[in-house]
Amino acid sequence: MNAWRAAGLAGLLTALPPAWADDEPRCGPIGPAGQQRCAMPDGSTLQRAMSADGRRAMALLRRWSDGSLAELRCAPTSLLPEDREPCGHGGELAEVTLYGEPGKPLGTLSHRRGVLMRQVIVNPQGGVVRSEEFVDNTLAPDRRIKRVYYPSGRLRHEIDLVEPPPEQYHGREGVGREFAESGQVTQEVEWVGGRERRIRQWHLNGQLKLEQTIRHLGRDELRETRSFYEDGTEAALNRERNGRLFGWQQYHAPGGAMQREEEYGERGVLLRRKLYDPRGRLLRDERVNEDPSRS
Repeated sequence: MNAWRAAGLAGLLTALPPAWADDEPRCGPIGPAGQQRCAMPDGSTLQRAMSADGRRAMALLRRWSDGSLAELRCAPTSLLPEDREPCGHGGELAEVTLYGEPGKPLGTLSHRRGVLMRQVIVNPQGGVVRSEEFVDNTLAPDRRIKRVYYPSGRLRHEIDLVEPPPEQYHGREGVGREFAESGQVTQEVEWVGGRERRIRQWHLNGQLKLEQTIRHLGRDELRETRSFYEDGTEAALNRERNGRLFGWQQYHAPGGAMQREEEYGERGVLLRRKLYDPRGRLLRDERVNEDPSRS
């Protein structure tokens, strides 16, 4: 290739937009108040107020070409020319409809003074997919409840958490539940101070399947788990320390008779085993390993 043809080809390639240009937003400069406007690849227009370091959007509005709202994120105070009304910064509850694309509702959002009070997201058929609700309590801590639903509309997952002011937050606190489509709760987890305190699971017939309690002593996490058969009889009792079996474990045959017991040492090593006959009478007591923590 001669020099002029190479130069011409290079100029043509330089003039072409990058291959990824149609897949990336085209944003203007960030203004003095952190405000920025972007043209999005899907044809919508985004307004956002960026954090001081320019890494995240503190507030944003995204609209389709017909003016309908595609996305909304509010801050405690008004940061954009158009966010005062949809974010409820006047003090009244403000409800807006989101659209997945022009003319196709995606759900609704309700804010008061920038706080998300309620959210409902729907599928194309209008069925609720997920929801979120803020419960403003006067004499008790505020709570935020999030729910996810099966396609049938039945509740699938619910998490109910205390929502204190940011300066009083010390970790997750509340309850999360999982449900079978029949409506039977299958799992419940309780958190206190950002840590799990209790876990329970149920069989589909409603009988308790598992109950685990968690305690913290200094740096140690201690878990005690009781497991049950579908008829409600005890299946096992396990104890853990920092993720390892520790101390005596018990296992029961269906019907409740003791089947075996195992003892674990400091490092999770099996030390001793007791085996029982079908009537629960001791058959054998054997030493399996020496405790390496005592050597």
